[in-house]
Amino acid sequence: MFIGLIIKESGNYLLTDLMDRPHHPNHKLWKPGGTIGHGLGILGGSMMIIMFVYSIRKRVRFFHKWGKLPTWLNYHIFLGIAGPILVTFHTALKFGGLVSISYWSMVAVALSGFIGRYIYIKIPHHVSGKELTQDEFKEKLHTMTHQFKSDFGLSDSTIDKVLHLSGAEKIESRGLLGIFTIFLMDITGWFNWIGIKKEIQKSSTISKSEIHQFKQSLRQIVKMDRQIAFWKAAQRLFHYWHVIHKPFAYTMIVIMFIHIAVAVSLGYTWNY
Repeated sequence: MFIGLIIKESGNYLLTDLMDRPHHPNHKLWKPGGTIGHGLGILGGSMMIIMFVYSIRKRVRFFHKWGKLPTWLNYHIFLGIAGPILVTFHTALKFGGLVSISYWSMVAVALSGFIGRYIYIKIPHHVSGKELTQDEFKEKLHTMTHQFKSDFGLSDSTIDKVLHLSGAEKIESRGLLGIFTIFLMDITGWFNWIGIKKEIQKSSTISKSEIHQFKQSLRQIVKMDRQIAFWKAAQRLFHYWHVIHKPFAYTMIVIMFIHIAVAVSLGYTWNY
């Protein structure tokens, strides 16, 4: 919707052939150095810089009391999505020169951010954002499983069947490649839940009024069991992800500042 609005407001300038753009009536507004195009670059670039505040909040002890880390992460993700979109419109879909390295590094940062977020949610955290220990999480799963068994009158064999159907053993045996197993399970989740639910309902009687709570509890237990199976691999993957993610982020920001410095020194200020 937002992208469509931008294209509409630009009078299809962004879809015009590069050779014909100088003759477009909105060229002065939407070109990279134009009033709107430049403004989008400033706004998008500012978002990309502000995005790094999350890293400061996470690493500098002085800022640890400034809000919950998950909230900061949500803003970090929003800026990491909105910023690149605005910068893309600032480029007017024309890429070249040194700054193109910064642009494609930014794209790599944004795409890897989605992957990092996916891995991050597989690692259990407290509400504060601090990681749970494996023992804490296992105890939490044990408590929830016991409550689930008690609430719906399930047998030990049924609980064992739930944990078996979660696919945890398969995930754990595949190590780092378990991420693809979990991803596939997430994609085909609807079919998996139907199969798991039917298997359990064969050996227990659950009323219609309890079915919603039953499904919620079942999903939570299966999810937790998979997280424990993927625990060590997720920690290692998250470490490798940082190793890849950070260089792109630093390359992006350094070249962006060089681009800004060159533009300002040559007189390419906003509304020049």
